[in-house]
Amino acid sequence: MGYIIRLSFANLRLRKLRTALTIVGIMIGIMSIVTMLTAGMGARDAMVDEVEKVGNTREIVVYSINTSRKDLLLTDSVVSKFEKLDDVVGVYPVLEANGTEKMENYTGYSALVGVPIEYMETLNIEDGVIPESNGSRPKLLVGKGIKDNLFNSKTYTLYSDSTKGDESLVGNRFDFELQEIMKTPKGEEKSDESSSDSDSEDSSEDSSDNGSEDSENASSTDAEKKESATKNKTEDEEADEKEAEEEPDPVVVKLNIVGETDNEYDYNIYTDIDTLKMFLKRQQQDRKIPGQPLDKYGNPYSFWSYSRIIVRADSVEDVEHLSKVIKDMGYQVQNNLETLNSVNRTINIVQLVLGALGAIAGIVAIIGIVNTMMTAVYDRIREIGLLKMLGADNDDISFMFLFESALLGGIGGALGIGMSFLIDLFLNKKLVQMMEMPEGTWIMSTPLWLMVLALVLSIVVSILAGAFPARWASKIKPLEAISS
Repeated sequence: MGYIIRLSFANLRLRKLRTALTIVGIMIGIMSIVTMLTAGMGARDAMVDEVEKVGNTREIVVYSINTSRKDLLLTDSVVSKFEKLDDVVGVYPVLEANGTEKMENYTGYSALVGVPIEYMETLNIEDGVIPESNGSRPKLLVGKGIKDNLFNSKTYTLYSDSTKGDESLVGNRFDFELQEIMKTPKGEEKSDESSSDSDSEDSSEDSSDNGSEDSENASSTDAEKKESATKNKTEDEEADEKEAEEEPDPVVVKLNIVGETDNEYDYNIYTDIDTLKMFLKRQQQDRKIPGQPLDKYGNPYSFWSYSRIIVRADSVEDVEHLSKVIKDMGYQVQNNLETLNSVNRTINIVQLVLGALGAIAGIVAIIGIVNTMMTAVYDRIREIGLLKMLGADNDDISFMFLFESALLGGIGGALGIGMSFLIDLFLNKKLVQMMEMPEGTWIMSTPLWLMVLALVLSIVVSILAGAFPARWASKIKPLEAISS
């Protein structure tokens, strides 16, 4: 068998041009298939990452559909119900405190988002640490995207576009002004103008009844009315000024930023939920906590009502079922699974088209192999006859042509994978520049399993393409071959 292998190598070297053209055809086919599949997988991974950055696909965000109903509010008892559901690995209540944050000359309008420390531990921290529960003043973990929410009120430029836009916010402070301070509703005092009007009506009636009074008395009455109206107006203005002086100043606190996430699509300002509760309790007026709902009599509830609850499923496959269960409980749900499924459907179509184009190139390469091997058989009929006369059997002749086909496929496949890698490097660099992504980002990354699969596929397909010529060559009779 060894002499057959040596003979195969000698035959390929002897017909260099035909061998080179066949290898080039295989190389182009494998290169096309690998490059297009890599492009499809790279696009899928990039788009899935974008969806994941906006929101985890295993997370279900639960909202109340009616905050005026006590039984539909999101409370600790609802959190306990969600924790008992199957396929749930985490339930995180979210408490929001709306307000305005200022830093240097920049202003933003984002709420403080109170979440459990366990939830913040699931976030990717780029700089700093996770805020701890201190029961005093909230410490902040900001999303990287918060820089796009801060703007200069004079120039209307974003903080992210400033000279410090690329620097971490850790170590800075927000002057946070809490907006939702509950004020004691003041009843509208009875207007003095109504009494003035009634007085004037009474005066008019009196004047009509006493028609014998002269014009001098009428002029005196009008002057008194004007003086009374002026006096009432002055008293109203003084009351308004006094009320404005008594109105409490907005609550402004300095909050330290201790951490920053790596997600540029994260626009939240996180803090520990227990610390935020203590902070809001200290801002209450008339037992009313900022942002908390009231009953129909205007009285606060004895429990905390959350803005939303984040439920994390065990796997992506459980999200749809859990969403339906929670929706049937009377709550509104939102998740990124539909967006992800839509992305996958789109990418699958793109991959199908790209794969079809690559397959066309592969078919052309297979036809080239069949043509090459058939031509080799015709050119080497006498050689085949001589080998048979020297003792080579049909299996030896078949093996020789199949080995040559496999050798052509292996060399062409290896070169095709190498060319695909070079093309991926070039395309990746251009795509990163066009999409303004961070340098070093890999979109066109060929996985190892695809390289191995492409090489094996190239060899197997080449062997199958050479099977018919090899079988035909093995059946040639020695005397007919030599005399031809």
